Amino acid sequence: MRGNRIFSCLIIMLSQAGLPAADAAVYRWTDEQGRVQYGDRPPLDTNTDEIKIKSTPTSRSDATNSSPSELERKELRQKMLDNYQQEREEKRQARKKREQEAARQKMRCVEAKDRLRDYEDSTALYDLQPDGKRVFLTKEQFQAEMAAARAAVKKLCGAGH
Repeated sequence: MRGNRIFSCLIIMLSQAGLPAADAAVYRWTDEQGRVQYGDRPPLDTNTDEIKIKSTPTSRSDATNSSPSELERKELRQKMLDNYQQEREEKRQARKKREQEAARQKMRCVEAKDRLRDYEDSTALYDLQPDGKRVFLTKEQFQAEMAAARAAVKKLCGAGH
């Protein structure tokens, strides 16, 4: 039974070898999640690369005379492996970039929380002048600074911080 299925697939593949190739373009792009996508119609808002595909021979005599040699198959296999390796590297770099950005965001959140905690623990705030003098903020300025610090924590850490 399995041998019949393989034989049928082989017959179908050989019968298709003599058909002319469709002149359709194939496009490659990276989506918002960093995944490489392929398709015959590229998305409008994304940078795409058109992939060149060799067409198949147009007549049966050409198909039988131009079967790929072992060297051509190895070259094609190597190109595919290189392409997969490049895609994996692109995904790895995109993941690393996302992780680095998340770490920077977390650090900014921690700094904002520390600043807010310092403000809450103090009774007064001051600006240090270039000559070394301290100019203390008024009560209204102090409250404005506290509100700005709370807003920064909310923005950088999220509403549930």
